[in-house]
Formats: sequence, structure tokens, C-alpha cells
Amino acid sequence: MGEEYKYIGLRPFKLNVDFRAQPEKLQSYVNAPPGYQFRFSGIAGNRSLETVPMFAQTPSEVVWTNERNAWIVLGIDREKGITSGKGGKGQTQCGAIDLVAGRMASYARGHDDEGNPIKVNPDFVIDSARVYISQKSDIDEYFHLVDGKVGNPSAASAVGIKADEVRLVARGGIKLVTGTDMRDSQGDRIFESKGVDLIAGNDDSDMQPLVKGDNLVFGLLDMAAEIEQLREILFKFMEIQHNYNEKLFTHTHKSPFYGVDTLFDVGPAFGQGAKTLVDVLDTMIRGIVTHQTTFSTWQNDYLSPFGHSFICSKRNHTN
Repeated sequence: MGEEYKYIGLRPFKLNVDFRAQPEKLQSYVNAPPGYQFRFSGIAGNRSLETVPMFAQTPSEVVWTNERNAWIVLGIDREKGITSGKGGKGQTQCGAIDLVAGRMASYARGHDDEGNPIKVNPDFVIDSARVYISQKSDIDEYFHLVDGKVGNPSAASAVGIKADEVRLVARGGIKLVTGTDMRDSQGDRIFESKGVDLIAGNDDSDMQPLVKGDNLVFGLLDMAAEIEQLREILFKFMEIQHNYNEKLFTHTHKSPFYGVDTLFDVGPAFGQGAKTLVDVLDTMIRGIVTHQTTFSTWQNDYLSPFGHSFICSKRNHTN
């Protein structure tokens, strides 16, 4: 017995609705010798007894499929029953290519409870994974997508991709480009270029524009310059006020007796004046110097391309 046979007993076998409707198929598998079981175990690319639904094919559709529920349908635009979509309504120029892996997903069944064959239509909600290409469709409605800022175009050529997880991988770069042509696939003039919507949770209730990094840097640099100027103004004011305070709390008056200068007030005014001078030198000026240092560090960290927290992406760009 080959090495691969040891996996037969470990393979979880799904008793789905189809097997319950046709118990002889399951029973023949369970009672078969290991060699037969392996040939229908699905291991190493062998055939499988998994359920594959039948497709409700229309006369204009060419269908390729296999016993593992993978499909290529060359036909007309439709997202469900035979009367849906642009093709189902009898329109022309609405050819479509529907690539599906896992029709009906975990609900897949080939027969009903009475053993009658089941034929299914495309299901853009349930089917496991799909790449849909249509010459003319209402693609957002098919996938039940919110309008976002780019809107919900009708009767437009479209490509839709849906799966549990979607990855776009490039060994070079990836470009998301809109507005390349002057006319659409129906020959109508395009008057405005739409942008790119990034929508999480299919919720467009609080969509906001993306920030342009360079413009943000320029704006923050201008604001930083204004803050620098404000600090210089404050420092100059403190310097002037300090000189005035110094003169004020030591000032004297002319005595009525022969115009002799009096002694300056050594009472509360003198004490408060001395404290104010010390506070200005120790607190305010030191704070200004500290602010200058921390502000310079902030600019270098966030607004310089060499900063460890530079606010612009080094690789990704938008317009």
C-alpha cells in the first residue's frame, strides 16, 4: 500500500444533503476497498465525491466545469435568474465571462431531499469566489455595493472580483487608474474623471477625501514658520516687559525737600517685582528655549523625509 493511503482514514468526510438524498453513493464509498476509496478521496488530485450543483444554462451560454465545482461560463450578462441582468432583458452588446469556484459555497447540493436534481443560477452573494467580466452590467447592484463617491453606474462594462479574501500581488507596482479615455464602452462621452473609493464594511456614510502628503507637509511647514514667528514675538515682548519691570520696582520719586530722590519702595511692590523678574528669567525664558528644541524635533520627525515618523508614504501616492 502506498504512502498516500494512510491519509484515507484521517480525511474528514462531509455528509451533506446530497449524500443523504442518495445514500447508496455514500454507502458504496464506505464499503469499498482502500484502493477504490483513494481513487475517489480527492487526495493527490484524485476524483472526489463532493457535491457539485447543476447549472441552469441558457442557450446562449457555453459552460465548462469539472467535478470539483469550478466553472467558466461564456454567456450574457446576468447575476441570477435567466431574466436578470442586461442579457436576461434581451439587450445586445452584453456578453459576459463568469469564472466561479465553489458555486453555492457551503450550501452546495446536487439534489433536493427527494433526490431530484437541482439547477442553480449565478449567486453573487453566496458563491464562494467569482471573477465576473461583463460588456454591459449594473455591477454595483449585482454585488450590493454602496454608491460611495464614484456613484453607481448603470449599463457599463465592468469587472468584479469577490471572494473571502482577495489579493492583488505585483512584482512591480500596482496602479489604480481612472479616467483614461474620452468615451466609455457604449460610445458615450465621459465628462468627468471619477476617483478611487476605499470603502470598509460597505459603509459610505462617513467618507472623506484622502490627504495629499506633500501639500500637508507644505501646509504644516508654513504653520511651523508662523509658530516660530509667534515665539520670536513673545520673546521680544518678554524682553521688553522684563526691562520695564526692572525699572518699575526700583523706581524713585523726587522729594519735596529740595528735589532729592527718595528711596524705592522696599515693601510689597519691591518683593513682588523681584519675584516677577526671577519668574520671567527662570520660567518663561526657559520654557521658550525648551519649546524651540521640542518644536525643531517635531519638525524633523514628522515633516522631514528622513524622520522616523514622516507623515508621507515612501512608496504609495495619490492625486
